Amino acid sequence: MSSFWNPVIGVFKDRRRVIALDHPGVGRSTLEGRPSIEGIARAVLNVMDEKEIERAHIVGHSTGSLVAQALALDSPKRVQSIVLSSGWAKPDKRFEDFFAYRKYVLAKLGGNAYDALTKLTAYPSEWYGRHLAASEPLDFDAPSRIDVGMIEARIDMLLTYSRRDELAAIKCPTLVIGAQDDYIIPFHHSLELAELIPGATLRELSGGHFAPVTRTDPWVSILDQFLATTA
Repeated sequence: MSSFWNPVIGVFKDRRRVIALDHPGVGRSTLEGRPSIEGIARAVLNVMDEKEIERAHIVGHSTGSLVAQALALDSPKRVQSIVLSSGWAKPDKRFEDFFAYRKYVLAKLGGNAYDALTKLTAYPSEWYGRHLAASEPLDFDAPSRIDVGMIEARIDMLLTYSRRDELAAIKCPTLVIGAQDDYIIPFHHSLELAELIPGATLRELSGGHFAPVTRTDPWVSILDQFLATTA
């Protein structure tokens, strides 16, 4: 959801115009049919048209990194630069197995178990202990607000989407940010992206899968330095 970006926006808003959106089918955004990276990219362009924005820096984290790749490939005139945070070029076998496991937990154990697994693997242990750990035991049987069908469809979307063989055609300035302690999307995926996209800049930052939240200030500093070179 777009609220993921609130920590970054809080630091960044006085320096640049920032627009964050819910992917179709997520948060307050509606969707008919199944989600797709192409559909999310169209939603980004629609927002840009509504806001009368001709070109923009496209910052994508995780799933959003695929959207940024798609926009750079299919709508290069609308893209000033792209930032691929905790992204990947193509699912490898470990990616496929891990996401299949997450999907199994969701289907068999429910939304609360899936949410707990995500938090336990996506955040550094110390950060989890300070910000997410509760004194009471986890209640896996409590009512969950998670849309199981939508998350299953989004996982399928990630497992079947790749434009790895086209990435060499990206011409816009590209920043790749990855974390060595990211268990969801391991750092070697960021290395591969930086190797495949001509002229890409690779920066490493610890903080687990959600470094924009867990290491907001240094993450924004990396972004700031990159944007200063693309004006």
